[in-house]
Amino acid sequence: MVLSSLVLKRYFEIFLLVFLLCCTSFLILNNVLNSSQSAKLNRQQMSDVINTKNNVTERLKVLLECKDRPLIFEKIQYSDYWLLKNFVRGRTSAQMGCSEGITYCTNGDYTFFDNLAEVVKRWLAPVSFAIFSPGYDFNTTMDCIQYVRNCLHESQLIQNYVTFHIYFPNLHMPNYLPMTDEEINKWPYDCRSLIKPYEKIARADMYKTKNKLFYPINVGRNIAREAANTHFIFTCDIELFPSKNLIEQFFKMLLRNEMLLKTDEEGKDIPRVFPIPVFEVNKTSSVPESKAELLEMLKDKRAIPFHKNVCKKCHMVPGYEKWLITTNVETMEIIEVAKREDEFASWEPFYISDNREPMFDERVTWEGQSNKRIQNYAMCLLGFEYHVLHPAFLVHTPGIKKVNHKDPRLQYVAPTNRLIQRTIKPEYKILYGQNKNCKV
Repeated sequence: MVLSSLVLKRYFEIFLLVFLLCCTSFLILNNVLNSSQSAKLNRQQMSDVINTKNNVTERLKVLLECKDRPLIFEKIQYSDYWLLKNFVRGRTSAQMGCSEGITYCTNGDYTFFDNLAEVVKRWLAPVSFAIFSPGYDFNTTMDCIQYVRNCLHESQLIQNYVTFHIYFPNLHMPNYLPMTDEEINKWPYDCRSLIKPYEKIARADMYKTKNKLFYPINVGRNIAREAANTHFIFTCDIELFPSKNLIEQFFKMLLRNEMLLKTDEEGKDIPRVFPIPVFEVNKTSSVPESKAELLEMLKDKRAIPFHKNVCKKCHMVPGYEKWLITTNVETMEIIEVAKREDEFASWEPFYISDNREPMFDERVTWEGQSNKRIQNYAMCLLGFEYHVLHPAFLVHTPGIKKVNHKDPRLQYVAPTNRLIQRTIKPEYKILYGQNKNCKV
């Protein structure tokens, strides 16, 4: 009796084991089939996207008559700086055709690396990032580059899209520079660290700060611009996050309006750029994902136009009210065409361009301010048109800026203004012509 009971128990255990194995096999097979179907669907969707993209970009390439060019590492003497151009190259960006994307051209030092992942995640296209790294700041910059390329959820995107350029004054050289891809890739990094390398060192302890160096913001802007290998660029501050699908919408808009890529009836090349409205949001708010979300935040006073409390006229956008009420967000359109004159004479827009606008004046620093305004003054003298885009928008990293009367930079504003009025402005009138409606 006991033996019979043991046999039955054993058979039951075997039956249960076989049953569980069958169930597991069924679930695995079902999952494989579903995954296969899903992968097939995803491949089909991706194929459709790629085909559409290629059709658009190939047509654009014909219209633009642009030439592809690779990203090549170069050591360049750039005025009083040494430049490591294309020091670390984005893998996808290095192969990018001239009409296949728009390069987000930006600059900063390593303390701005916390914004990079969000920019890349939204932009999904080449990013040209010029980094000021004098003296021992270079070592921390390398730590930061390795960290963002290997330790973040967005690291794959950063490896694919971001090209890093490093520059430093020839009087403030680093002690050591890795010069090959192998040496760069061997630079140590620690993904387990609880503190990111760009958060470890206080600004007061940076080489730049201790040696009282000015931040040459326009040098960085020009380096990032000159290194871009796409026809269109977007020169932007790294703290500004773009709305999604911007590039695809922009390219399709151009193909619907091919006259924007051609000369006028007299064969003249009309200089034009494509500005994007900019906003700020509360410190506790997230960056809006859509225009609808942005409008709700504007309604609730959680968002405001950029620098409304600091310099409202500097970012007052032509056609702003029309931009707000336009409802079609699926198709990009130009809602206003204006010049930087009259009520918009102090405008400092961020815009997409074909990289043919004047370079930024490198005599003007971040500390002295007015570093974008002088370039737009030159563009006004040259007769540039500003074609305002909808529904694209930019949002500054959360936090609404207020006037700070104790800002240490204020001591440099008056000397910078004298430089502009006495030296730069007279030069520009000779170089670009005169127009009484244009103001700095």
